[in-house]
Amino acid sequence: MSPSEAPAKPLELTTPAAWLDATLPIRTGMAHWPDNLGVTVVLTHDMAAGSPANVTELHLSAHTGTHVDAPRHFLADGADVTTLDLRTLMGPAVVVSIQDPHFITLQEIRPLPLQPGDRVLFKTRNSDSDWSQEPFNPDFVRLNAHAAHYLQALGVVCVGVDYLSVGPADTHLALLGAGVTVIEGLALQHIAPGRYDMLCLPLPIVGADGAPARVLLRPV
Repeated sequence: MSPSEAPAKPLELTTPAAWLDATLPIRTGMAHWPDNLGVTVVLTHDMAAGSPANVTELHLSAHTGTHVDAPRHFLADGADVTTLDLRTLMGPAVVVSIQDPHFITLQEIRPLPLQPGDRVLFKTRNSDSDWSQEPFNPDFVRLNAHAAHYLQALGVVCVGVDYLSVGPADTHLALLGAGVTVIEGLALQHIAPGRYDMLCLPLPIVGADGAPARVLLRPV
């Protein structure tokens, strides 16, 4: 058999890693910030009752479940969620495990090999349970302001956390005031620390200070 007659080798394809969903399902009665609207999902038109189609009505805060904060959330003249630079929410990201049981501190994150342009998602003891199905826990692990200023100065473009708030007002201001995008309410229970590609797309709600989002992570 001549070389030209030799059978072609089968094409070898590299199967990409599967995307992992880091988004909390939105459901009636899920955990919410105490002074925000509780979550209700109601079927207002029901085919089983004779309606020509099923239609669901939602009652919820813009900061329900997995969501993105806009500058307007803590800055009176801040931009709304429709103006967010989506490039900060798409691209390489790193999931970091935090051991401190109370705060994400400068002491713990300073040794991390973070770089300008990184998107960093913090996995804490919050992720030890499906907290979205439990009563609101005021003792959640949060980012303190010193650590927030460090991340901003380092050039991190996005910070994500695994509870309903990244931290108190000074933490929000340190990030949102410097153009760092904030993702809150991540479902990281099944996400291992490491490097990922991230897709996070908040709903473009005009005038809103935040919006629910779908967050997908793919190991790299």
